Amino acid sequence: MTPLKNIGVCYLCKQNMAHRVMTKHLGKCIEQQAINDVPAKNEKEKVFLIKISAGKEFWLYVEVNGSSTLEDLDYFLRKIWLECCGHMSQFRINGKCYSCDGNMEKVIHRTLPVGTEFDYDYDFGDTTELRGIVLASRQGELLEGIRLLAQNHLPEYVQCAICKKFPLEICTGCYGFFCEACQKKHITSCAGEEYMLPVVNSPRMGVCGYSGPDDEWR
Repeated sequence: MTPLKNIGVCYLCKQNMAHRVMTKHLGKCIEQQAINDVPAKNEKEKVFLIKISAGKEFWLYVEVNGSSTLEDLDYFLRKIWLECCGHMSQFRINGKCYSCDGNMEKVIHRTLPVGTEFDYDYDFGDTTELRGIVLASRQGELLEGIRLLAQNHLPEYVQCAICKKFPLEICTGCYGFFCEACQKKHITSCAGEEYMLPVVNSPRMGVCGYSGPDDEWR
């Protein structure tokens, strides 16, 4: 069986490339793009490069100011990948939990220094689990506080279960993918139209009421 391709896009230069070379590429691309950073108000301000993933297929690379907080990162992850019904969330870092209902005000440069690995959970019922690692830091400051650098493309296995075309919806009754024509046939033999959710590039796809990211982060 031919291995599935794991391809994503660098939003800095708009190039598509394999996941295995993305970290190295971003190191060079960030350096070239850093000229667009705003002058840091604080000479000690740093920007941290973080990779966040769910399994092998879904991954993001983000940069975030060291003075930003875990709450800022939580908000970003919700908007780009997760938010559906206002569920609870938490970071787990070095044995400590930082929950959205109390102690996510901790700043990035103190809680997530370079080399730190962490876990993140969204929704304590139908939980979406993420893994993160802080890859690097550099002097500077982002005007927006946090930015999306790179992201996987929709995995190759996401195709209509009947005709193999690009699907538009996933059935949460059987978790099959279906194009517009085939889903009309499928809903009569499965759970029904109310169980269909849109196909989206997120590990939250097909879970709860998730329907896609907030476009403000694009």
